[in-house]
Amino acid sequence: MLLIATPVRGAAPLSGDVKFGYAESRARLAQMMPVSFMPTSVGFSCDIVRARNRIAAYVLRELPDVDRVFWWDDDVWPEDLRLVQRMIDTGEDLIGLPYTNKKTPIRWVHQFLNERPQVRDNLLEVRGVGFGLTLTSRRCLEKLSASARQYTDHPNPHKIANLFGQLYDPPIEGSAESEDDMLLSEDFSFCKRWRALGGKVLIYAGAGNMTTHAGPYGFSARDMPGGLA
Repeated sequence: MLLIATPVRGAAPLSGDVKFGYAESRARLAQMMPVSFMPTSVGFSCDIVRARNRIAAYVLRELPDVDRVFWWDDDVWPEDLRLVQRMIDTGEDLIGLPYTNKKTPIRWVHQFLNERPQVRDNLLEVRGVGFGLTLTSRRCLEKLSASARQYTDHPNPHKIANLFGQLYDPPIEGSAESEDDMLLSEDFSFCKRWRALGGKVLIYAGAGNMTTHAGPYGFSARDMPGGLA
């Protein structure tokens, strides 16, 4: 079973604003394949790090039938929903769809490796991916949870793993000064932990992988010079 997990911003869970493109795409995907949706109360009223940690812990604790989680932000969507099944079919533990930021200058959100490898079998290994359209396996969550620091999720009694806690990373060009380090976002921190365990972070680079990231309007690779190459 595939579970869709979406962080939603709002004063109350059901009053959160989402983009129509996301809502329409999610409804269509539910008609195409068996999916389940994350209960709205699990991660509500907490920051994105703790919300994502709670979701991962809830899946492992309460949902034994879920074998993959599709982390899907409410302002981004794939133009071809068949890409979700194609990502599942790769069998990879951590794989995302490429999408851009949502302001100029337009750039890819994912981080490339210093030595960029070639695309093989529609897959590109990268340093980190944003979790706007990213698939993780249950095995990935279990393995990371076994190695991560545990904490009590007050006011809940559960002991959960800090999979998304923010880590530091030196700039890609390297520096010996710790003050030059960058503070990674929660999704890139997850990727760093996974790579430290020997896992791969991948982008699905197959045909038709056009995605939209909604800001003032829907940004995509069409807005970026060379983005469609």
